[in-house]
Amino acid sequence: MADRRPEKSCDQACESLKQQEYEVAVKHCTEALFSLSQYPPTHFSEACQAEIDCIKIESLLYRIASSLQLKNYGKADEDCRHVLGEGLDREGDTFRAVLGCVHLKGKLQAVSNALSNSLMGESLQNGMVTKDLTRLKNLLVETEAAVCKIPSVHHVEEVEEGCQDGWQFRPPPRGVTSSEEYTLCKRFLEQGICRYGAQCTSAHSQEELTEWQKRYASRLIRLKQQKENKQCLGSYMESLIEKWMNSLSPEKVLSEYLDGVRVEHNPELSVTVTTKKSHQMWTFALTCKPARMLYRVALLYDAHRPHFSIMAISAGDSTTQIIQEVPETCQEWVGGKMAQNGTDHSVYKISIAFSTEIFGTFRQTVVFDFGTEPVLMQRVMIDAASTEDLEYRMNARQQLLTTAKRWDSTSKTIVEFEPNETTELDKSLLIRYQIPLSADQLFTQSVLDKSLTKSNYQSRLHDLLYIEEIAQYKEVSKFNIKVQLQIVASFMLTGVSGGAKYAQNGQLFGRFKLTETLSEDTLAGRLVMTKVNAVYLLPITKEKSGLTQGTKEKVYEAVIEEKTKEYIFLRISRDCCEELNLRADCEMQVCWSKIFFRCF
Repeated sequence: MADRRPEKSCDQACESLKQQEYEVAVKHCTEALFSLSQYPPTHFSEACQAEIDCIKIESLLYRIASSLQLKNYGKADEDCRHVLGEGLDREGDTFRAVLGCVHLKGKLQAVSNALSNSLMGESLQNGMVTKDLTRLKNLLVETEAAVCKIPSVHHVEEVEEGCQDGWQFRPPPRGVTSSEEYTLCKRFLEQGICRYGAQCTSAHSQEELTEWQKRYASRLIRLKQQKENKQCLGSYMESLIEKWMNSLSPEKVLSEYLDGVRVEHNPELSVTVTTKKSHQMWTFALTCKPARMLYRVALLYDAHRPHFSIMAISAGDSTTQIIQEVPETCQEWVGGKMAQNGTDHSVYKISIAFSTEIFGTFRQTVVFDFGTEPVLMQRVMIDAASTEDLEYRMNARQQLLTTAKRWDSTSKTIVEFEPNETTELDKSLLIRYQIPLSADQLFTQSVLDKSLTKSNYQSRLHDLLYIEEIAQYKEVSKFNIKVQLQIVASFMLTGVSGGAKYAQNGQLFGRFKLTETLSEDTLAGRLVMTKVNAVYLLPITKEKSGLTQGTKEKVYEAVIEEKTKEYIFLRISRDCCEELNLRADCEMQVCWSKIFFRCF
C-alpha cells in the first residue's frame, strides 16, 4: 500500500492511548478509518488487503479503548459490534491472527486494560454493551494464552543459561550489578580445593571468570530485548498493585474473600521452618458456585519472586479435574480457554511452590482473577530461622503479650460511633494494613536481619511498626477498667480551655473520675493523653447476662470529648443511648477498653 497515512495515524493513535491522551487517540483512529474507507475492496491485491484489514482492526481497538476511558459507551459499543461482526463472522481465523500480531508488537495491553477496568469498575449502561465487551475481552485473553505463553524472566535466564550454548562452567552467582563484581577464589587457586565446592560464589579459574563475565553481558542483552519487545509479565501485576494502592476502597480491588467462592488451603498460610534449605507447597482449592471462569493466577510481588512459583493448576468439578498447562517457574498463568463442565459449580486446584537455601522471612500474595472485582487474593508467608533465633523470638513474644484481650470484631459485636469522622484515607489504610491476629506473625526473621536491603526493608518496617503498636497497647491496656459512668447532657470546663459543651442530635456525654492521676510523665498516661481518641464501652449488666452459645457481647464505641488529669468525658452515640435507654443525670456501670490506635 503506497499511501502510508492510515498506518501512520494508527501508530499515532497507539502512542496517544499509551500516554492517556484519549481524545487525541480517537481523532487519529477516525482519520485512519476514514482514509481506509476511501478505497474500494477490489482496489488492492490480497496481500495489501490483509494489511488494510490489520490497520482497520487496530484502529477500531484503539478507539474502543479510548472511548471507554472517555465514558463514551455508545461509540465503544458500536465499534465493538463492528469488530466482532466483521472479524469473527466473516474471517475468524484472520481476525485472531491479527490480534496475535498486535499482541506480539506489545500494542494490545492498553486495550486489554481498558476493557478490564470498564468491566470491573463502574456499571455500564446496558446489558448488550457489557455482553459485547466481555466477548471481546475473552478473545484478548485467549490471544494472550495462545500467543504469549512466556515464562518469567528468571525462568528465561535459567533455561538459556542451562542449555548447551558453549558454556562449560557453573552458572554465575546472582545479585551482582556489574560483571566486575565477579572474583577469583583465592583459597582454590592457592590450595586447589574449596570447602564451598559448587556453591562458592567466586570463580575457580580464570577461564570460569571470563565465562561468567560473558554470561552476564549475554543476560543484559536478553533483558533489554525483552523490555523492548514488551514481553515481561509485570504489566498485569503492576497495574493491579497500582490500582490497589491508589484506591480509597482497596477492599473493592483486592480481597481475601469473594462471594460465591469458597477457599480451602493446605497447609496453613503462615509456616515456620528451622532449616536453611527448605521447600514448601501450598494447595488452594477454589469452589465456585455458580460456576465461573478463572482467567488468571499470578504472584503479585517482586521482592521474593525467585523463591515462589505456580507449580500446577487443574480445573473441573468435585469429581473430575483436568490438568492445565503450566510453564516451569511460572509467575503468571493465563487461562480463559477451559471448557465449561455444564454443572452448577466449578472447582480449581492451584499449587504454589516455595524453595530457599537461606534464612529469612519470605512473603508472597497469590491472586486469582475471575474477571471481576474485587480480585481474590491469598497471602502466604515462610519464616525460615535457626532454632536459636526461634527461641529468642519466643521469649520476646512472651514479654510482649498482654493479659488484656483486645476487643475486636472477632470477639465482640461492635457498634461504631455515628457519624463516623474517620477519613477515607484512614479507612483505606486500616483495611490495607491489618494487625496480625497471631503473635507468630510479629517476630519474624526479617526483624532480626542485621542489615537493610531492597528486599527486606519494607516488610521489616511493617513488622517493627506492628510490634510498636502491640507494646503501646500493652501499656494502654492498664487503663482497661470498670467505672461508674455519669450520664450528663452538658458539662463545663474551667481553666484556660474552659467552656461549656452541650450534647445534640440525641447524643449524651459520659463522665467518670480516674482512680489515679493521668500524667504524661508515665508511658501509659502519655499514650492515653496523646494517642487514644475513642473507647469501647461494655455495660456491666450485659456482661453478666447469659448469652447463647455463639453470640458475641455488644460493645459501643464512644469518642473521647475531653481529657483532664482527673476526669475523662466521653461522647456517647445516639444509637447507644437509645439501645441502653440512657438519659441525662443517671449512672451506668461499664467496663471500658481503649481502642487500639494505628502507627501510620
